[in-house]
This record gives sequence, structure tokens and C-alpha cells, in this order.
Amino acid sequence: MAEESKGPLLILVVDEDDDVGVKAGVQSPIIGREKNLEAALKLVMADPEDADANAMFAAIKILDNESSRWPNGVEIATVTGKHNGGLESDLKISREIESVIKKLGATECIVVSDGPLTPSLSSIISSRIKIVSSRTVIVKQSQTIETSWILFLRYLRMLVYDAPYSRIILGVPGVLLLLMGTLYFFNLLSLPLLLVFIGIALLIRGFGIDAAFSGLIRRLAEISNKPGIVQLRIFTAVVGLILIIVAFVAGFQAALNYLQSALRGGPLGFEQVLPYLGPFIGVLIVNSIDLIAIAAFLNTAYNIFYYYQLKSPRVWRHVQAMLIFFFLWIMMRLLGTFLTTQSIVYLIQLVLVALIGFASLLTSITIIRAVRGMRAPKQ
Repeated sequence: MAEESKGPLLILVVDEDDDVGVKAGVQSPIIGREKNLEAALKLVMADPEDADANAMFAAIKILDNESSRWPNGVEIATVTGKHNGGLESDLKISREIESVIKKLGATECIVVSDGPLTPSLSSIISSRIKIVSSRTVIVKQSQTIETSWILFLRYLRMLVYDAPYSRIILGVPGVLLLLMGTLYFFNLLSLPLLLVFIGIALLIRGFGIDAAFSGLIRRLAEISNKPGIVQLRIFTAVVGLILIIVAFVAGFQAALNYLQSALRGGPLGFEQVLPYLGPFIGVLIVNSIDLIAIAAFLNTAYNIFYYYQLKSPRVWRHVQAMLIFFFLWIMMRLLGTFLTTQSIVYLIQLVLVALIGFASLLTSITIIRAVRGMRAPKQ
């Protein structure tokens, strides 16, 4: 190494869903070889199949192997999130990492986990301590026929009895069969109607509309029990969704009124509408883009606040996104006005704003990189 580390090497075990706390009843952060070994044994006794226990054992092995290679010693610590994940989990892991670094004085770490870390969690760790290596512990499975058959039966039972899976494997086909039987009983069963219902079901499940809706209802029901930052996230998400819906309704209504006024109450056929298609789109954009921009600004402002609270460098990405949304908003308004009026003045303004926006983004990227370079910890 060109430059010697000032503190010990930290072997950092990350348990995102807090299995060691929920199943073994051990509070985190867990610092030291003996405490980690004791916690891993408790976890493996509580759940022999838990992958986090294997990650902790692997971290202890790395500690033993690396102890003689690092002049300032090697330490081990396990940090945990929360069982339900999300913002609270990220904040808890962030606080525990800062506590471990302050206590041990470590400046470099090897990250050990039972699976790939989420982008936000990787950013949280790398913004606080230098990562020299990362290890993902994957448990080996026996490939014998007996073990494969046992695993097959276990997963089959999970598909039938576990609610999240049985709703899809059994619930959706059950609803379709019930619907087909009801339509057949009343002599209403037809192939087009059946395809429409199947298409709606696939659309809802494929885009996760059901999960998003149920999650929204659950968050709204539990909002009073959530911390302030989670309540703020729910508020911005709901307000943003309402603004987008209102924007499209208002824009379409204004565009439809323009079309009826231009045709003077005549029929809305394709041949009659085609000459007014450009102004129709322009009126739609002009009357909806402001509310859409407010929704985008609101969501981006929340992300800036959230990552600022985590002291994550990802905050700069959302600052850049705010600047991008600002120029896109101006450009879309000019585009809508140009389509509505067909005036070349607005087209020239659109091109000028695009050039100014491009130059501003390049400048902001350069400044942000310079600021991050000055604030980066010296290794």
C-alpha cells in the first residue's frame, strides 16, 4: 500500500433486515470477535437456514486470516437495519456505521453480506468509510436428488400456503375461473370479453398496480405511527400523484374545448381533427406541464432532503435532477406555446433555452465534482 491506514481494518457485516435482532434477540451494533461469534451462534440456533449467520461466520474467518497482515489490527462489527426495510432501515444502518467508526477509529473496511447491497446502502457505506473489498456469502446447496426433491416440496408448500405467493398462483386463476363460470351461467361468456378481463388482470399484476395500491393504503393507515421523514415521503408521493392526475385531466379538458371551438361544434372525425392535431397537443402541454413540474420538483426536493439527512453524496445527483427538471419545464412550455401559435419566435426561444440548459448542466456537473473532490476524506 502506498499510504498506510491510520486505524484498524474493519470487517463490516451488514444485516439489512435485522435477522440477528428479530430471531436471535441481539442488539446492534455488535462489535468484537467474541460478541459476533456469540451472536452468530444464537442466530444459527434460532434459524439454521438463515444466511446472515453464515455471513457473520465468514466475517470472523476473514478477521482471523487478515489479523497478521494489517499493522494496526483488524476489528469486526455487525450493523443491522430494520425488518421491514425502507427509510427507517437505511437511517438505522447509517447511525450504527457512524457509531462503529467513531468507536474503533477505522478508515477502511471489508463489507460482508448475504447478498448484493442496495444502491442506497452502498452509497451510505462508501460515503463514510473507504471500502477496500466486499464479500457476498452464498450458501452451497446439495445437488443430490433427495435434497432437490425436499427443496421442491418446500417451495411447492410455500406457493400454496404463503399468502404473497398463493395470491398469485391460486388467487388470480381462481378469480378468472369464478368470472368465467359466472359469465357462462348468464350466457354472457365470449372470447373478446374474456380476453379483456385476462388483459386487465395481467396489466394490474405486471405493472404492480395491486401492490402499489395496497402499499399506499397500508402506509396511509399506519402514517400516524411512522417517523416524520416517512410521513413526509408519503405526503409528497400522494400529492405528486394527485397533481399529475389533475394535470392530465385539466390539460385534456382544455385541449378538447379548444378542438370543439375550432371545429365550431362540428363532428370530431379523424379528417376534421388532423389539421388541428399540433395545436391540440400544444394546448394539452401548456395546460398540464405546470402541475407536472410542481410534482417533479416536490419529489426531487424530498430526495434532496432525505439524502442530506443521510449525509450521502447522492444528494448532488438530485440537485442536478432539480436543474434538469427546471429546464425541461421551460422547454415544454415553449414547445406547447409553439405548437399552439405556430410562431417561430417560440421555436427560437426553445433552442436557446436548450443550449443554455446544456451549458448550465455541464457547469453544475463540473462544480459538483470539484466540491465532492474537496470534501472527500483523504485516504
